[in-house]
Amino acid sequence: MKRSLVMGRSNAGKTLFCIQFARYLGVRDAEWLVERTDGTLERQRISLDTARQLWSGDGQRTRGLHSLMIELPRGKGVRSLWLTDTTGLREDIDESPDLRADMAQTLRAMLESQVILHVVDASAVGRALAEAGRDGSPTGAWGDLDEQLAAFGMAHAGYVLLANKMDLPEARAGLAYLRKRLDKRRVLPVSARCGTGFREVKQHVWRMA
Repeated sequence: MKRSLVMGRSNAGKTLFCIQFARYLGVRDAEWLVERTDGTLERQRISLDTARQLWSGDGQRTRGLHSLMIELPRGKGVRSLWLTDTTGLREDIDESPDLRADMAQTLRAMLESQVILHVVDASAVGRALAEAGRDGSPTGAWGDLDEQLAAFGMAHAGYVLLANKMDLPEARAGLAYLRKRLDKRRVLPVSARCGTGFREVKQHVWRMA
């Protein structure tokens, strides 16, 4: 079964996107497969609403890989894939060995996934640009970490960057910056909170499933 990996910095909105996108695709009965760094697997039957309360919001809440099975129509049949939420990545080295192991697990999963959905907080990019001035760069919102993820992803047919939080006013400037940095055909504006932009994401996932 193919994996559609949702990854990016901490607090970019990955978990909320996964939950809202799964709901958009018609998921109602949510059984999650949790993959721990020690190799153990755990199945958790948690509703999408409960998952949002437990795992979404500020802070580093997602630990390990959390996957939902999604079925998409393809011709006269269906194709199945895992929609996988991941531990948020950071540029600095965290003091917690467990968190470092979780981030390493995310990077390994990136190498093995057929679809990579790189979530970036476009509003944070826009705010950082405004603070930096005309000749500055959005340090802290887009940096070496994102450049490296994007460089790997652009050589991967299944990669797209999701410019998230487009419901916030600063996000338009962030989206423009990201489209200049990357192939604009690979940058999709979305709002996980409002559920906008999901049709284009579905089309991308559907093509790769």
